[in-house]
Amino acid sequence: MKLSIALSALAVLVAKTSAACWSESLGYPCCKANGPVYFTDSDGKWGIENNDWCGIPAAADPNCWAAAQGYPCCTSTNVVVYSDATGKWGVENGDWCGIVGAQPSQPSQPAQPAQPAQPVQPEEPPKEEVPTFPYKLKNKPVPSEGCGKNGSVKTGSFQFKWSKGTRLVHIDLPQSYKNDNPYRLIFGMQCMGGSGANVRNEQYYGLKPLDTQQTSIFVAPEGNGQQLPWGQADYDLFDELLAHLKKELCIDESRVFSTGFSYGSMFSNGLAQDRQKVLRAVAVYETADVNIWLPKNSGLPIGWMGVSAFEDGLCTIQMGRSARDTHLKNNNNGQPVTEKPEEATPNGPHKCYDYKTINEDFPVRWCTQSGGHQWEHRDPGSNQPWVPKETWDFINKF
Repeated sequence: MKLSIALSALAVLVAKTSAACWSESLGYPCCKANGPVYFTDSDGKWGIENNDWCGIPAAADPNCWAAAQGYPCCTSTNVVVYSDATGKWGVENGDWCGIVGAQPSQPSQPAQPAQPAQPVQPEEPPKEEVPTFPYKLKNKPVPSEGCGKNGSVKTGSFQFKWSKGTRLVHIDLPQSYKNDNPYRLIFGMQCMGGSGANVRNEQYYGLKPLDTQQTSIFVAPEGNGQQLPWGQADYDLFDELLAHLKKELCIDESRVFSTGFSYGSMFSNGLAQDRQKVLRAVAVYETADVNIWLPKNSGLPIGWMGVSAFEDGLCTIQMGRSARDTHLKNNNNGQPVTEKPEEATPNGPHKCYDYKTINEDFPVRWCTQSGGHQWEHRDPGSNQPWVPKETWDFINKF
């Protein structure tokens, strides 16, 4: 610890100390809340309150096993969100808490266990940290601020107030939504001449019917009302809307996705260039990296899936390949990728290729087929579009 702690320790021989608050003898108060452990030394465990050190007293409740990890025990929920070697975990007030099981009944005359000659002090298990970017595949959920709260956002449409006005937003929550379960969040961005309402009517590019386990929240903001529905200011809209949804709903912050068709895909592709720390992946249908305002490429990796048709004359397959190659390079430590993908046979069924030589935590899927400028491509002889299933399989990689 600091020099001041070492000098204060000399006073312990003459100072009257509190049995409950061991840190008072060192000149520091005990923590009032059962917060995280920031430092451990021979004196004990230390936390921080009011921008100063405080001693963490031993847990008053011996049954609260989570205190050894620096977390409180749950008081209002018993829903298990995650389990590990230390026990079962829930979420309260946007943070983890340990779930305590039923207390065993106390016998009238408890048996006295034999005392070992040399009792062994068990090792304290390492504290499991909440995952941060860059995330690994199948990482533990990262609950947002809205977990454990009854937020104001419900299924339907609402006017969202942001720094540059208001914007109509359409949203669908799972029917079994629970505010202590972190959900995946999937954006659907409208195309030129379309609307967020149409995205919702089309079931968010066909993805919502595939969510049979009710794992996801779907949202479709309206564009800016101009001929080009997404511009530079709409990147701020995305940031502010995402922050609002994280505050009002229980969202897994490590699993936020954006999809879109045509100009909506171009906007999602632009978000993928510098929002990699808040977007896990994008799925873009008939995309391009020209004729739209794009932020500077940060070079960070992100999951990316693209769908392009050979005969698309608006967002050509060459434009789609260019957008793809930018993210392949980002996902390969800034180095160009020489791996050649397999593409569909003209007039044949679609082909999706998963790149094998890049960072596996940030996969890239490239899907091709004959066809024009549309997102609901179908294989010859099939009435069902294949794009939703390929996208849903891609999203479930994470």
